[in-house]
Amino acid sequence: MGLAETIKLQGLAGKKILIEAALLNGLPNFTIVGLPDTSVNEARERLRAGFQALGLTWPNRRLIINLSPADTAKSGSGFDLGIAVAVINALGYGNFPPHTALFGEIGLDGSVRGVRGILPAVLNAKKMGFDKAVVPSANKTEAALVSGIEILAVAHLGEVAALLGVPNLPRAAAEPQKRKTDAETPARPDWETCAQEDLNEVCGQEEAIFALQVGAVGRHHLQMVGAPGVGKTMLARRFVGILPPLTAQEAMEVAAVRSLDGEQITALPDRRPFVAPHHSTSAAALIGGGSGVPKMGAITRAHRGVLYCDEFPEFRAESIQALRQPLESGTVDLLRARAHVRYPASFQLITAANPCKCGYLSDSGGKCSCTAKERVAYRNKIGGPIADRIDLHLTVRRPTEAGLRLGGTVSTAEAAARVIRARQRSLFRNRRIEGIAQPVNACLPGKWLRGNCRLSAVMYGTFSRLLQAGEISLRGVDRTLRIAFSLADLREKDTPGDDEIYLALQMRGAGIG
Repeated sequence: MGLAETIKLQGLAGKKILIEAALLNGLPNFTIVGLPDTSVNEARERLRAGFQALGLTWPNRRLIINLSPADTAKSGSGFDLGIAVAVINALGYGNFPPHTALFGEIGLDGSVRGVRGILPAVLNAKKMGFDKAVVPSANKTEAALVSGIEILAVAHLGEVAALLGVPNLPRAAAEPQKRKTDAETPARPDWETCAQEDLNEVCGQEEAIFALQVGAVGRHHLQMVGAPGVGKTMLARRFVGILPPLTAQEAMEVAAVRSLDGEQITALPDRRPFVAPHHSTSAAALIGGGSGVPKMGAITRAHRGVLYCDEFPEFRAESIQALRQPLESGTVDLLRARAHVRYPASFQLITAANPCKCGYLSDSGGKCSCTAKERVAYRNKIGGPIADRIDLHLTVRRPTEAGLRLGGTVSTAEAAARVIRARQRSLFRNRRIEGIAQPVNACLPGKWLRGNCRLSAVMYGTFSRLLQAGEISLRGVDRTLRIAFSLADLREKDTPGDDEIYLALQMRGAGIG
């Protein structure tokens, strides 16, 4: 019996798969068992053609391939190389050493073609104790980003057969060849455009730029409301440039997500992703879904970065409400009859909306054509549960004539430097807090906040009045205090005072006037 091992990805998590090949007496037949999907079953034809191109006789017996554990659904063409090695081993030839993971699709000409998700697959192989990974040459650079595991890149099934001791191979097949691979084609452009746009191009929006800095320090979700053309999208696109750079761990996570999404990875990214789905996006496309094994959605592509939802009230109601659980947990669980997949979704949400359906409620001159009923219905599209999870609520107004003449007063470099200094202060404090999910101000535990943020009698009375009037929820109180800590970090203060808490209430959008 021939054996080989590989990794099946479930989201970014992996599961070890043992591939068994048995040659039995009976009519010639090739069967794959172990819950294979269509793409795995089609490996039968790819392997037959690949063996013929190699000059290796296909076994004239009954061949059964078992993918164990048999109760786990398998999908994708990345199992091809492992199945081929198991068949060669079953024919009486050699095998790779134990703890070798095999990945790759076999072409009809015997070529070993690149597959998506190599980076997370090799990462999981390393975690599971594999010593070596055999990958397609097209994925060599990507796999080499993982240290601590030997990478062997192959371009043709003949190279693999030669390593396993198959004799009398055609020379052209047995020797490594220079082939045009996916790695030689331009990779999909990185999310660099937003990072190259500068805040000093935004005129007359100092209040909004300050709010962006507060959001960047504490990783607070932010909602911008303003008439069309006031600069909401300009601000959102420049937000990525002031965020702290990715850590090594975060960069690996972002690269793994992109790899799973089918992007060729040549180096670890240094910019945070910026994903802006259209308002017509379905809930499945936004959070992930689909039949069979669920695919990732926009919130996973925005992992460790920014999800920007322009025209937020125009999103479908089910799409908006589907964001509730990922905003709290930083992950999304997708359950299907044959699969349970958890994708990472730790993103920072920025939304933009008009003040009313026509968009001109906040403009002077009485240009708004909406009725009072239409205005209420438009605001209610977002819903209280989602609005309460968004920390910062900002009204973006049209710049004044003086603001336009003054031009942009804050550059991206200046804002980023302030954010990094404040984030370092918060990290020094937050890493010592027990029970914090992530060391950012947006995740400060409520119990810790109430024990370390002493309210004055005036602020205590203000919170009591707002709670009784229904202007703020208990969750809103905690979120206000988290914003206050971000303001204190920006102002280089150890703890927030009344000024920071009062400003946090204003930025939170509580009715304190």
